[in-house]
This record gives sequence, C-alpha cells and structure tokens, in this order.
Amino acid sequence: MFSICNMSAKEYVQAAICHKDSSMDFIKKANLLLKTRPHEITTGFTEFGAKVKKRANAVLREIHLFSAYTRLKPFPEMLLVGKCKTEHNTGTLIAKSLARRFNSFILLIFTQDNYYIDTERNDISKFPSFDGNTDEEVIVQVRDHLGTNIEEILSDDILLHDGDFLWEKYYETQFLEQRLNIKQFRRFIPKYVLEKADMKIESEFYKAVVEQREEKRTLDDFFKQKETRFEKSIKKKHSKDI
Repeated sequence: MFSICNMSAKEYVQAAICHKDSSMDFIKKANLLLKTRPHEITTGFTEFGAKVKKRANAVLREIHLFSAYTRLKPFPEMLLVGKCKTEHNTGTLIAKSLARRFNSFILLIFTQDNYYIDTERNDISKFPSFDGNTDEEVIVQVRDHLGTNIEEILSDDILLHDGDFLWEKYYETQFLEQRLNIKQFRRFIPKYVLEKADMKIESEFYKAVVEQREEKRTLDDFFKQKETRFEKSIKKKHSKDI
C-alpha cells in the first residue's frame, strides 16, 4: 500500500497508473521517466513529472477518503461489506487498505461497476470468481464460500437486524444540541464523501439540517420525523406474531 508521506517516484507512478485519464501511452512515458529521471517525478519540476505527481495525489486522496469513510456492514462469516462510487481505478487498493485496517475480516467492496475482495487472514488467501448479477447475489456467494472455508463466526451481539440502526443510535446518543456545528460537519464529513461513500444516514441529516440551513434543528428532531427501518421491522414482526 502507498504511504502518503515520503513517497518514492515508484509509488507516485503506481498511483498515477490508477487515474481514470491514464492511457497506455501515459503509463509507458511514466515508467520510462521512472527509469531514467525519477527525480523529475518526486520534485515535479518538469511538466510531465508534475502531471504524474498530480494524478498520483488525486488517486491517493480517493483511497484515503474511502478508506476512512466507507460504511462497512458486518456479516456472521467475518465479512465486512461496503459500497462506494470511485472516480479512478482504486477499488483494489481501497479493499486492500481496509483489509489491513480490519485484519481479522474479509473485505468485500462494491464500486459502480465491479467488486473487490481482500483479506489479511492467513486461513483464506484465495477466492474464486463470483458471478452474481446483483450485489446481493455476490454477497450470498461470498458468504457461502466463507462458511465452508473458515471456522470463526461473529457473535450475534454485534450483529443487528439493520446496520443503519446502529449508526442512527450512535448519532442519537452522541449528539448534544449545544454542540451542533454545521461548519465542523462540513469539515469532517465532506459533501464529496456523502455522495460517493454510500453514507445514507449522514446524507439524510445533511439534507435535513445543513442544506436547509435550519441550524436550530437538533438531531432529536431529525429522528422524530423519521421512523427507523429497525422500528418498522419490529412492528411488522409483532403484527405477524399477533
């Protein structure tokens, strides 16, 4: 994985290759520059060297943001599943970054046109191709594969009926009306991330509070007007029991 600090010319080129605009011609020129004059890449004092560095930084920024903000849903088979809308070819690197961060789990990351799976575990290092037509079908296939290849299972006490309920309750318990700070919300959860990292709860809060500029509204008001999916499922279950 790349290191944001003290980047080598090779690391810059490896990252720049993942940029959406990097053609085969660009890749050949970047590799040639790496072999002949690598200092032009690290310093960026030539036009092409600066171009390689700029593209690399754009890719690294995307990996960093999605590694930090992608919502991960747990499944019993030590599986964490997330979705994000990438601009560059970073799916593999995002999955790898998250796998290193959560090294006891298998990471399954969906982008708008593909899926990527990675893990740091030693007991399951290879994965077959999963050919589901939908994300849900792929998840089922991955879970079936893990169920027959690993023995460890997540305990039920950390698995909820609805993953969003966990985050709703988190915000509800952490929120203090006197600390509502729209400026800080924008700073720590950029709008770009809200749109790209599938952060549904935060996006709804952003629209209800930030975009409408209703700064006197509290998170309690937000939850009062929105019956959670968890509560609906409980009511539905009770009605069936009756």
